[in-house]
Amino acid sequence: MNRFTRILGVALLGAAALIVCPQTANAGRVGGPTSEVGTIAANDTISFDVPFLGGESAIVSVTGNGSTNLELYIYDADGHVSTGVGIGDRKMASMNVYRAGFFRVEVRNLGPVANDLVISTN
Repeated sequence: MNRFTRILGVALLGAAALIVCPQTANAGRVGGPTSEVGTIAANDTISFDVPFLGGESAIVSVTGNGSTNLELYIYDADGHVSTGVGIGDRKMASMNVYRAGFFRVEVRNLGPVANDLVISTN
């Protein structure tokens, strides 16, 4: 099993733990929890517009392949921002959603090489 496969497995287990944890039992993303696998180029930023339900928490996590530091941010339409916490390329950010809508999720690669990652939402 290669390193990326192990990381992907850990990320999916972490996402499953978020889903069954009583504090986050209600999925915040319209359509329910999801995850995507991708690559972020060196010194690049990728962003997604994710719809979240009002009255729920928006929880986003990113797990990279260990090659660079990643930063994670969630922005709402009113200018509020949540910064991901964690170490290196493993970050999680959450935000209380008081009004349903689209939230901008940004991942920034601070390193000189590409980073394969898994990004998950509740």
